Amino acid sequence: MTPFEAVLEFHKTYNVPVGVPFTEELVDLRVSLCVEECKEVEEELWLNSPEFIDKKRLTKELADLLYVTIGTAVTFGLPLENVFYEVHKSNMSKLGEDGKPIYREDGKVLKGPNYKEPDLEKFFK
Repeated sequence: MTPFEAVLEFHKTYNVPVGVPFTEELVDLRVSLCVEECKEVEEELWLNSPEFIDKKRLTKELADLLYVTIGTAVTFGLPLENVFYEVHKSNMSKLGEDGKPIYREDGKVLKGPNYKEPDLEKFFK
């Protein structure tokens, strides 16, 4: 079972909306859940010095963040799994002319000259 299938199973089991239109109430709920989980990840990373970060707790909080992110897509019927792979394909096109990554000074990977935007239109026709 993929994470996407697992979250769909949760939604169906607990009567959480699946594939419904955007409403103010549901948008507020999904934003609240995502922010809450993101804050828990942030707390794990920033409230501890690097040598004292609890890997087990951080991993659990990251899983919760992933769960509510996927749940948001499930709620609104968004093709997140397919779009994820399309974005991955796009990200892999960021290499420089020499086939090596290009980094910003803080370590973020930058787009190289052969970067291709993800083709998302095929998922939203």
